Amino acid sequence: YEKFKYKSIHYKIKDYSLNELKELKKNKFKVVIFDRLGKINLRFVKELKKDHKQIVCLDDESKNKFLCDLSLNPLVYKKNYTKNNHFSGNKYNIFPTLLFKSRERKISKIKNIFISFGGFDKNNYSRLFYNEIKKNKKFKLISSSSKNANKFQNMKAFFKNMSLSDLVICSGGLTMFDALNLNKTTIVIDQYKHQLRNINRLQKKGIVNYLNKKNINKLYSLINKINKKKKLEKFQKMIIRYKKAQRPMEIIKKINKIYEN
Repeated sequence: YEKFKYKSIHYKIKDYSLNELKELKKNKFKVVIFDRLGKINLRFVKELKKDHKQIVCLDDESKNKFLCDLSLNPLVYKKNYTKNNHFSGNKYNIFPTLLFKSRERKISKIKNIFISFGGFDKNNYSRLFYNEIKKNKKFKLISSSSKNANKFQNMKAFFKNMSLSDLVICSGGLTMFDALNLNKTTIVIDQYKHQLRNINRLQKKGIVNYLNKKNINKLYSLINKINKKKKLEKFQKMIIRYKKAQRPMEIIKKINKIYEN
């Protein structure tokens, strides 16, 4: 993989603040990509444009994103739209497993379970589900990390272990989409409002199983409900159909085009 030079901005500097703008202007760059939840303000866009910077925004919630050179809202959006270089919808997701190759596994019964609730698990669901499933001898937990490895190796180990599982229990963020990209049957829980919207969209398509955080005690009844060969095969077919409609490479090509201009 390519090596990039990077510079950190102090964590106390607020997003889209005048101080952040000053820090950005100290550096030479052609394209700036804001991959974070938030609202880019008009002044921020205008000041960067003065320096002939190309701006790409991911999952921004402001109207000012339409003044950027490219905006993508694959996770945070209310309606699907395509307007010149502005796109919304799950099909435009760019997720890490696009770089990960794995063999497809036919699953007739759930035995191995993979649990992950992201780097910021504000409700501590990872520990809750880990301790709960550890008690049940019917299932085997697969680790979501690798010891004594660097960040890149840990990411590879993370997805390799996920690929070996029969069921993924996760939140409704990028991990959910990575699990689907690896053809995994999933049980998902929302930690944020936009995650619930995405879960509802995917549940209507029949490709994820939603567990309300108020009903975590119903985990095993949900697992038993989906732990049938015909049910698991149906999920696999629905997931494969969903994956065919994904368009991540279109977006990657657009980002490359902006950089090359």
